[in-house]
Amino acid sequence: MRTFLTSSLTKLERKMKIIIEKGDSKEQMMMAEAMLANKMVSSIEMANCEINVVHKRDDEIAVAVIEVTKLFGVGAQWTAVYRILVDFCGWDDDVAEFCRRMNLIIKDVVLEYGCNYQAIQKPLAANSILRKDFKAWKKYRVPKGDRVFPRQLFIAEKLLKLLSISAEIYD
Repeated sequence: MRTFLTSSLTKLERKMKIIIEKGDSKEQMMMAEAMLANKMVSSIEMANCEINVVHKRDDEIAVAVIEVTKLFGVGAQWTAVYRILVDFCGWDDDVAEFCRRMNLIIKDVVLEYGCNYQAIQKPLAANSILRKDFKAWKKYRVPKGDRVFPRQLFIAEKLLKLLSISAEIYD
């Protein structure tokens, strides 16, 4: 959820609007609706998060994922893999279904950090930017001292490169 201040001719005419984005929680949407009802904002808009889905075969994805997991420092970096496959390859955004499918395509490979629900869900719950689409990741200003997000972004960008996907398909 983003809040914008739109300015008019006078300071008194300035109004705020809220933009709901993919990945925003139900609580954020309810808060936005409450703010609109209480006339704290002038409007609520839905962000245009449409992207072109890149169709990749499971074997192509498996090769790229196996390669990128060699760069993992922690199992939570599965969140970056999740974000890329959901946003660019059209994978289901249900974390349990994602893990089931991933473990099916890499079933014969032993990884240092296996794909599991907690490895993905815990970072998603702890850091709101990780719930947003990759376009929002690219625009995110990393707070000083944040060591988690830059590592997620690094893995996401490496996976995009291994899959030969250009992040410009968003624009």
